[in-house]
Amino acid sequence: MNKREISICQQTRALLYKNILKKWRMKRESLWISELPSVDLGPIDRFNDSNFAVAYTPISKTTQQIIDKIASTSFMKGINVFGTLDQEAIDVIIEENGTEIVGIIFHDTFSYELKFFWGHRIPPIEENKDHGAHCYGNYQEFRCLLETYWDKGFVAFQAAMNAAIIEITTNHSVMDKMMAVTGIRMKTPPFISKMTIGHELIIFFYIISFTPLIYFASLNVTQERKKAKEWMKMMGLQDSAFWLSWGVLYAGFIFIMATCVALAVTCFQLVIITGYFVIFVLFFVYGLSLVAFAFLLCVLIKRPVLSGSITLLLIVFWGSLGFASLHRQLPASLEWILCLLSPFAFTHGIIQIVWLDYDLRSVTFYDPTGRSHMLMATIFMLVFDTILYLALTLYFDKILPNEYGYRHSPLFFLKSQHQQHKVIENETSPEYCSDSFEPVSPEFHGKEAIRIRNIRKEYKGKTEKVEALKGLQLDIYEGQITAILGHSGAGKSTLLNILSGLIVPTEGSATIYDNKLLDKADLEEIRKIIGVCPQFNVQFDFLTMKENLRLFAEIKGIQPQKVEQEVQRVVMELEMKNIQDTVAKNLSGGQKRKLTFAVAILGDPQVLLLDEPTAGLDPFSRHQVWDLLKEHKSEKGILLSTQFMDEADILADRKVFMSNGQLKCAGSSLFLKKKWGIGYHLSLHRNENCDSETITSLVKHHIPDAKLREESEEKLVYTLPFERMDKFPDLYRDIDSYNGQGIVHYGVSMTTLNEVFLKLEGKTATDETDFGNWVQAQAEVRRNSEDFVELDQPLSSLPGRSKVTLSPMALWRRQVWAIARLRFLKLKHDRKTFLALLLLFGLASIPYLLDVLIYKILRQETSWGLSPKTYFLSPGQYPQSPLTSLLIINNTGSNIEDFIDSLKHQNLVLEVWDFGNKNGTDDPSYNGAIIVSGKKDYEFSIACNTKRLNCFPVLVDIISNGLLKMFNSSEQIQTERSIFAYDNVKIQLGFVDSNIFWLSVAISISPYIAMSSIYDYKIKAQSQLRISGLYPSAYWCGQALVDVPLYCLILFLTLTFMYVFNAKILPDFWHNPRIMFAEVLSVIGYAVSMISFMYMISFIFCKGKKNSNLWSLCFFT
Repeated sequence: MNKREISICQQTRALLYKNILKKWRMKRESLWISELPSVDLGPIDRFNDSNFAVAYTPISKTTQQIIDKIASTSFMKGINVFGTLDQEAIDVIIEENGTEIVGIIFHDTFSYELKFFWGHRIPPIEENKDHGAHCYGNYQEFRCLLETYWDKGFVAFQAAMNAAIIEITTNHSVMDKMMAVTGIRMKTPPFISKMTIGHELIIFFYIISFTPLIYFASLNVTQERKKAKEWMKMMGLQDSAFWLSWGVLYAGFIFIMATCVALAVTCFQLVIITGYFVIFVLFFVYGLSLVAFAFLLCVLIKRPVLSGSITLLLIVFWGSLGFASLHRQLPASLEWILCLLSPFAFTHGIIQIVWLDYDLRSVTFYDPTGRSHMLMATIFMLVFDTILYLALTLYFDKILPNEYGYRHSPLFFLKSQHQQHKVIENETSPEYCSDSFEPVSPEFHGKEAIRIRNIRKEYKGKTEKVEALKGLQLDIYEGQITAILGHSGAGKSTLLNILSGLIVPTEGSATIYDNKLLDKADLEEIRKIIGVCPQFNVQFDFLTMKENLRLFAEIKGIQPQKVEQEVQRVVMELEMKNIQDTVAKNLSGGQKRKLTFAVAILGDPQVLLLDEPTAGLDPFSRHQVWDLLKEHKSEKGILLSTQFMDEADILADRKVFMSNGQLKCAGSSLFLKKKWGIGYHLSLHRNENCDSETITSLVKHHIPDAKLREESEEKLVYTLPFERMDKFPDLYRDIDSYNGQGIVHYGVSMTTLNEVFLKLEGKTATDETDFGNWVQAQAEVRRNSEDFVELDQPLSSLPGRSKVTLSPMALWRRQVWAIARLRFLKLKHDRKTFLALLLLFGLASIPYLLDVLIYKILRQETSWGLSPKTYFLSPGQYPQSPLTSLLIINNTGSNIEDFIDSLKHQNLVLEVWDFGNKNGTDDPSYNGAIIVSGKKDYEFSIACNTKRLNCFPVLVDIISNGLLKMFNSSEQIQTERSIFAYDNVKIQLGFVDSNIFWLSVAISISPYIAMSSIYDYKIKAQSQLRISGLYPSAYWCGQALVDVPLYCLILFLTLTFMYVFNAKILPDFWHNPRIMFAEVLSVIGYAVSMISFMYMISFIFCKGKKNSNLWSLCFFT
């Protein structure tokens, strides 16, 4: 025999292992109540409570008799009874009496109403007819809500009232019999105990579980769609790729979150029966539908913050609407229609899971209740919603107008993809034939890379249409660099945007290598062969330069294995290797412009459309770009716009001048200068011995139409026409012979494109040297002015300035009023601040609205009839849930046909059994049962199903009416229950007091009013004002002159609302001038101190962000 040694550790380990296995293998069974046995609640007269008073109405002989009868019962000993003429008098008694009042309202002799305070002596919730045992607590001390009727006295009042009515109307006393009725709580099958309000709160958290992610998704997608999508499409991006990239990203986030939420729900046993996979699938498809819904709103609403906010509001509202399904307040057909709103569908699905828990069933294909099928149908509806939202997103993305991009007609999917755009004139019309346009060399005939025919573009202005392009006709040739020149607003960028596909012309057409720009199919081909450098910089700030290039290379469709090679080629050609790993937001303006040009030349496109590609570049980088374009122009069509005439002169083979949307002229530099130039410039540098009249006579001797353009001590400048070039050699010889007459040296320069441009615009040409001197002088002024920013005293106090005629105090007053007016105008035009204030006031009204709503709900004097038809079938009625037959158990040992007949007269379907065959307390398939016992006189016991909250009062009325019928009365007693209005009963529901909330919001408004100085500091307005002579104190006092009254007005409005909403204290306020005066002084003092405090915060944190929202939140909390 093996020797055994008892070890506590070994036993503990074995038992612990056993306990773990038990909990794991019986984890579901441990979370529901296996079964509750039937419970005898005792007779009705067991009720004994003296903490109430009784008030009845109206007062009559019959009602007085009934009240006298019930006053003789044991539970009414020592209870005060008040008779009143009407129900309003009962309300007065409630106000004057400190104890609980039980109201009895007689409608007639056989109909009355028992009235209680909410939650007193009646169950505080409505009955869930389909599910739930309405039992709470632990296994040792479980309590079911239907027992409230029995234990708190409702049934006692009802039985006494019914017995009194029977006695008065039939002269048969049944008081002892009715008060001896015994109550039994039927056996309760296994169930899950859950609080209704807590469960609804959990469902609400399920609804909003994805809202933070969806909000930022809406924000990010709206921003990128608005700012980046169209110029990425310009490079060949497909719409589906844009939406899929965001969709896949957020689908991954949703997958992770759904996994975590489903784990939390199952681990914390918030859902017990339904398995993890079903919960995960429901949350996952719900999250996907929300992402798709956010995409849809991103298209419909173009403002990011507004799009995100509306998305959150709709999710909360539509999800909360699903609670109507929980309480069975919507028809089934409407529920399925509302399932097209995914938050509602999700709530509907969660409710099915809750009901499956109540039924202790899991999801199966063979579910007799149909809940599993409803859940699966809801999941399919969520999938359908996701597909529907995505389809609507793609549809509205194509048809809704946007700043850039082609807009399709609403029925575009029914039209041919190759539908032609409207053309006014023949598309093959030649270029303008005029002496202002230089004929193209024959070698370029047939090499048209771009053909532009009758292009017109109109924009809708505030009052009338603005025509940006007016019937342009132009050809751009392969092997040439064509530059578009013109003043700002001439239409250069508009033309390039049309050719790149960013915007659509109003009329006309264009082709790029025989691909029609206005044909959707051809446009896709065009985008494969063009490179575009728009007027704005193209980059993602959070990516490095190299990552940006790699991204756009892949968008352009460069083969994956060649992407890195192409990126390196562009980096090396533009000498950007030293900054290729720098994040784009840290690049200088010139480097960002260089990056945009690099993106344009990625993939070696056949056509380059460049809108001011060298703007902001340093001279070295500019020459790099010029050399690169010249080197690669042989097999490309290059069209660029520029504001630099020297750039066009050096770089472009052909120049096109535009003005007010029309072509003015086109040709080479020589052609344009000859046609529109003013000739050559002869510059003679002289000393003090030079006689200008002699020199002028000499020049005019050779060229009579020469003009003296400029005369100074050091220089003489003459304008010589092109036509007199043959006279130049003789003029030069004579000038050379005058070397001893004061001429130091001379030179001749040709007219510039700047002068051509100015002449085309009808302006006087300016000497380039003087212009350059002026630019240099301006740069010097700017450098010197930077030092003035640091001055700490007004400019008016600097020495050497002429004295101001105003006194310092008068000047200070004027400055204060000027700043006050400026502040007022800023507030007037600052819609964002105004909307923020409105939003805060709207939030401030929420607690008050909740108070009003709750008051209205509690104010309702709702009355519930206690009809047998609520629970029991009528003869001929088709069986339906939750109705059952009324079970009658005969325990008398004799015939009870007289009682059975009296019940049948109440139109009830009865099932009669002997007690030996069925005891009436162990079968929960019945809603209620009456057990009849006694040999000589009937004794009654009533058994109720715990799912049927009002079962006890209903059965008491059935027994009472049965006895009434047995005494040959044809009347029936009807009992109703109701609750008092809550005029005088203060309910603590945990909401913030509305007055405190109003004050908190008023305090939190100050940052939106008094932090504008941060913006002034950022735009250097304060420095500029200081340089202009503004006193610092005048700046702050001027701001306060507007901010303090405005804040006082807001505070006074807040107090007004508070007094209006609390009308009871308003008379005390108006009739006490001291209180009024003290509050006015307090408001003004608080406004001044708060605005001053915010000025101090603004001054301290002037270099940071404004963060009005953050400071507002700090003050609110």
